[in-house]
Amino acid sequence: MNKVNLKVFFSLLLLLFALPVSAQYNSGGLPISSLTELGHSFDTKTMPAFDLESMLNEDRENIAKTDVPFRYGKVFEVNYSLENSGTWSQLPDGSRVWRLMITSPDAHSINLFYRDFHMPKGALLYLYNADKSELLGAFSELNNTADKYFSTAPTRGSSTEIEYYEPVFSKGKGKLNISQVVHAYKDIYGLLTVEELSCNININCPVGAPWVQEKRSVTRITFTQGGGGYLCTGSLMNNTLQDRSLLYLTAEHCSPDNHSSMVFFFNYENPTCWGTAGSLAQSLSGATLKAANYMTDFRLVQINGSLPASYNGFFNGWDRTGTQPSNEVAIHHPGGANKKISIDNNPAQNSNGFGGRLVNGFWQVVWDIGMTEGGSSGCPLYDQNKRVIGQNLGGVASQCENPQAVSKVFGKLSQSWGYGGSSTNQLKDWLDPNNSSVNTLDGINAVTGSAPIANFTSDTANLPIGGGNINFFDLSPYDPTSWSWSFPGGNPSTSSVKNPININYTQTGAYTVSLTVTNQHGSNTFTMVNYVKVAGVPLTAFQLLTPPSLSSVEVSSQDISPVQFTWKRANSDPSVKYSFRIRKLATSLDYSYTSDNNGTDSIITFRKSFLDSLASSIGYTGDSLRCTWRVAATNGLDTTLAASAFIITIKRSTIGITQIGSTVPGSYKLYNNYPNPFNPKTIINFDVPKEGNITIKVYNSIGEVVAVIADNNFRPGKYQVDFDGSNLASGIYFYSLQSGNFRQVNKMVLVK
Repeated sequence: MNKVNLKVFFSLLLLLFALPVSAQYNSGGLPISSLTELGHSFDTKTMPAFDLESMLNEDRENIAKTDVPFRYGKVFEVNYSLENSGTWSQLPDGSRVWRLMITSPDAHSINLFYRDFHMPKGALLYLYNADKSELLGAFSELNNTADKYFSTAPTRGSSTEIEYYEPVFSKGKGKLNISQVVHAYKDIYGLLTVEELSCNININCPVGAPWVQEKRSVTRITFTQGGGGYLCTGSLMNNTLQDRSLLYLTAEHCSPDNHSSMVFFFNYENPTCWGTAGSLAQSLSGATLKAANYMTDFRLVQINGSLPASYNGFFNGWDRTGTQPSNEVAIHHPGGANKKISIDNNPAQNSNGFGGRLVNGFWQVVWDIGMTEGGSSGCPLYDQNKRVIGQNLGGVASQCENPQAVSKVFGKLSQSWGYGGSSTNQLKDWLDPNNSSVNTLDGINAVTGSAPIANFTSDTANLPIGGGNINFFDLSPYDPTSWSWSFPGGNPSTSSVKNPININYTQTGAYTVSLTVTNQHGSNTFTMVNYVKVAGVPLTAFQLLTPPSLSSVEVSSQDISPVQFTWKRANSDPSVKYSFRIRKLATSLDYSYTSDNNGTDSIITFRKSFLDSLASSIGYTGDSLRCTWRVAATNGLDTTLAASAFIITIKRSTIGITQIGSTVPGSYKLYNNYPNPFNPKTIINFDVPKEGNITIKVYNSIGEVVAVIADNNFRPGKYQVDFDGSNLASGIYFYSLQSGNFRQVNKMVLVK
């Protein structure tokens, strides 16, 4: 193993075990295979084909059922252990690495369930997809459970690799038995398809702004049940001891075959109001059943281990009185999608639920905003005081065309409280363990004494041509007491209120927004670069015109005549501006210039002497340069390029240089100019004894190049050049001839 990489790895290992226990469940770092070469050949297991269409047909039938959770995957029962599968690699220090690849063709993602799981001291487990774009771990002895079960989150793609590192002092002490492989036949990452309805509303839309605390209690769940992989929702619940036990309320019908197969994904949400992506990096695995009851469809579990502070969790408050709420909110993961919010602006009604469940044991709601559907099962129902009053069972099949015809039911927390009669089938033993008999309890943060974490949203971030107003909403948790907003380009450009409204933008462009929030524990700043976009006029495809492709342009350092590059317009509106771009053929470095009239014209004019100087900077090959030119049009926000680039050859000519003799001189020579002093023209003669490149330059008195008279290939002979100093001020100048190692410098005086 590479010694440097070994040092890095063991430094990370020491750091891992120095961290507090609460942060250990997915500790980061890199697997050994990322630090040193282990070889590319190791054991691979491939899952068999299955009847996907049959499973999809079952899923379509289950949509009409009220108490069937959302199925996303096919479960394969397997038996892959350290003893019967995988490939071991020995390391120089006596430690070893075990690797196994599991492949399931056409899977969107793969997740694994383990039995007989035991990480000995110093051992580390990693999982990653084929290109390591997604990495889970390290999992260590701190992930061990009493029942020796374990589960890991999905990795994207049709294959996943498992890598287990075992140090020499723990050799042979590890246990790892993969018992289930879940093939996701639905895209629960939302990368290619979206399994949710279009009327769902992201939690970070403005309507979600009042729920920045409660949303952090809600997680997505994956688990296995009867040969399938399933998705539900649930939330952390506060108890009267307020000891932050990881009590978690979901639906009874979200019932795993083994609670150790449950994976809880915290903060799976899009940071904006309109995105579909989200991070699944924060997860916990495994739980213990505490209580469940079919009659009100509740299931209460306790998540294994402890909650890392970085998850910024929240424990929901609750109301057990059964008082009819005036309005209700649900926060959930429909179809396993990132976190959504649904709102019923009217009082919930009593309901009997379904399937012979408890009479009047449920609340019935009709959503005015958003929708719940498969995957939302188990999500909390909040009253107007932001306390949980139930969890989602299901209801009429979801649809967006007429949402007022869709009713959903939630098992009442007030009925789940004491209906069962024992701690295994009622909530009160767990949510009120000290028998305080309180009727309501407010929620609490998982972390105390924290500075706020700045975050915001807005009612839009995209404005039409001409601009408009935007309303901004603070989403910062941990109770900020002051706000400092910055809106460069907006009017007003700053604000100190919590939710500033009517920030006006008028000019086409992209604008950054920044928010700093403060409470007694500190401050935090969040900046979104190019967050606000004001549209410009539409840009259409356009063509280059002249000079045409594959043509040549002759230039000279002495030739001040113009060359014009022209093109059609992308839009006739004067707000559209153009930039001319030129580069050497087969390179990527552009030299960019604004078109005539400050970029508003579809033409740019260069003197041939400038093009000669530019070509010298880019790099002549001999006396010519092959390059491509193109034009970019921008409306102040968007940019489009001309449909295709043109290839031209810039060729340096010898206009103004005359060969005055064919006799081959014996050596290079630069003659004194005449007349001297001169105004404004003078003649310079020079001799060339052999064919090659000749450079003649003019310098001012401080050594700056003010003109390039020649930079061309010359045949042997005597030459004369007319130099025009019209563009120069009176003074002393020097001119030089250089070819290879030969260089001669003469002086001349310009007097005007």
